[in-house]
Amino acid sequence: MEIEIINEENFDLNSVDNNRIYGKVYPTDSELEFNPTTKHGIRVLQNGIEQNNALILGFSGATGIYENSYFIKNGVIFICCSNEIYSLKLEDLSLNWKSEFDIATCFGIYEFEGDFVTHGELQVNRIDKNGNIKWTFGARDIFVNPDGKTEIKIIKNRIKLIDWQGYKYELNADGKLLSEMKTT
Repeated sequence: MEIEIINEENFDLNSVDNNRIYGKVYPTDSELEFNPTTKHGIRVLQNGIEQNNALILGFSGATGIYENSYFIKNGVIFICCSNEIYSLKLEDLSLNWKSEFDIATCFGIYEFEGDFVTHGELQVNRIDKNGNIKWTFGARDIFVNPDGKTEIKIIKNRIKLIDWQGYKYELNADGKLLSEMKTT
């Protein structure tokens, strides 16, 4: 099985001239109130032949497709789209759940001690496989930095973060702050 994830920034929901047609769209047409800021296509292929596809839409901060913007485990894909994370079954791309994990944008999802850690612009969350939040952590500033440093690192049972102002934070598995310091 091959999984293809496409940043569909030029996909027009009201056009018949798109490069691809998607069998499933989340949220559904009846749930659409605004134009999406983010559109990600997911294709499931077997021996090069498409088996299923879906288009997921986001309506807050725009996101792209990067190394840590999705995670596949036990036949499920967890994927960041705008400020939400979608959980879809790979066999038919049916929706397990979708939830908002940041008011702005979700950049990444990481496996962590049987759960997941989400990296948002304003907060970091530990969630379970059903999207339930176990804890949330926010800092002085956004978890983006102008120096190109990696904003989140998971080392064993610790989560290391850096914010826009250059503050470094270390959290334990329970989301408790262990250390905080300003880098020079």
